[in-house]
Amino acid sequence: MDPLISIVIPTFNREKTLKQAIDSVVSQTYKKWELIVVDNCSADNTNNLVNSYKNSKIKIISTNNNGVIGLSRNLGIKESKGELIAFLDSDDWWDCLKLEKTL
Repeated sequence: MDPLISIVIPTFNREKTLKQAIDSVVSQTYKKWELIVVDNCSADNTNNLVNSYKNSKIKIISTNNNGVIGLSRNLGIKESKGELIAFLDSDDWWDCLKLEKTL
């Protein structure tokens, strides 16, 4: 069984660290994933950064969570199509075997 894993990254003005987080998802050895970046009205270049990947498995959603990060996580879950959900913070990253080992 190879379930689709939905990865949710909530973010706010983390353009400088978000690239490393996204790159760590893209480099996973387990390839059946989708990435949902939930942007809380960032004033930096977050939107352009995410869109620069031109990867159909990566999408960005904009929201205003009023400082409640749980709202961003819940929106990511609502928009997900995966059988499993994984959360990744926008200032963190995963080893390339993270999803494979987790499964």
